Amino acid sequence: MHFSDYLEKILNMYADADVEPGLQGAADLAEIEALEQDFGFPLPEELKQAWLTANGGGYYRALFARPGYLTGYDFLSLSESMKERIGMQKRAPQYLGYEQEKARDARICPGWYEPGWLPFASFGGSTLLLILDMSPTAQGQAGQIICFTHDADRIEYVAASFNDLLTASLQMFEEEADELIYSD
Repeated sequence: MHFSDYLEKILNMYADADVEPGLQGAADLAEIEALEQDFGFPLPEELKQAWLTANGGGYYRALFARPGYLTGYDFLSLSESMKERIGMQKRAPQYLGYEQEKARDARICPGWYEPGWLPFASFGGSTLLLILDMSPTAQGQAGQIICFTHDADRIEYVAASFNDLLTASLQMFEEEADELIYSD
């Protein structure tokens, strides 16, 4: 699914709910290339297109939804994305040896942080994060989407790619727009 098609459908739902989606102005290609340089991995084309369309969204203005959950995720700006990544990296040492209650999906590396993880969407002050995973295990694939959930802390598999997330997210919005689009 192309991000432009996805966004058009999401924005129509926001218009139907008479809620402003709070999208920020577009990032430019140089900013995205700088993020890729700092990150050390190329971004999936549709995630680049998302940031080229809007450099993040408003607080409690969901642009993404995780399949099977009634929680919408705000789109992070490029700078917010890197800030979340650095925050995970800084917190990682205190979680050495941490084990989730339920065994982690075999497609996701163990541990609290991987250099190839890049949060791009959040909920509730980053108590929930959607993360691009460019450092999967041999059973996974680069570009898969995982999520971090705080309390109880766990990292779970969400989708095989950003495009797959868009498809599943749109389905969640179509089924649960009233739950995912918050009005003031």
